[in-house]
Amino acid sequence: MVAVGARPRPVPPATAPTALGRGKQGRTIGTYVLIAVPLVLAATFIWQIASSMFHTEIVVRQAVAVGRVSLEADPAGSRVDFVLVDRVGEETTFDGDVSIRVREPDGTVWQTTRTLSDGDFQPLPDTSLLAGRIGYSVLVPASDWARPPRRGGLATVSISVNSSGDGPSFSTDSQQLFP
Repeated sequence: MVAVGARPRPVPPATAPTALGRGKQGRTIGTYVLIAVPLVLAATFIWQIASSMFHTEIVVRQAVAVGRVSLEADPAGSRVDFVLVDRVGEETTFDGDVSIRVREPDGTVWQTTRTLSDGDFQPLPDTSLLAGRIGYSVLVPASDWARPPRRGGLATVSISVNSSGDGPSFSTDSQQLFP
């Protein structure tokens, strides 16, 4: 039973429930993350598009790698053609020393070292697999072999490039079918 004359207890004022039950204390960290992630993604997307407008052309086209090598038959012997490329993959020239080494399938080795300049690089002949590309061609005369080379089989062509300036040194080994 309820006693007569009892006073009812005061009821606290009702508060509106919030999603996280925090009241009017401010935004949560999750809210800031949900806002920041799309903003960062949008800014990155805009930067990717806008940066291409400010992209400058590479002024120094310094050779950094041997792009292609071919070993081909020639009426006077065998011919090694190669192309040097810059950082963006475009054909280029250089000043410095090039060491070329051809190892025949039976192990016989022919090698030479040459000092090259920009003017030594020319469009390769139409008979080359690399026809029209700017590169350098070296003839390996048949008379340089102690005996006629065996035709067919894999030969190893090694090219080492040492720049005369402050450019990088690099090399490559390529397996080619001996002509």
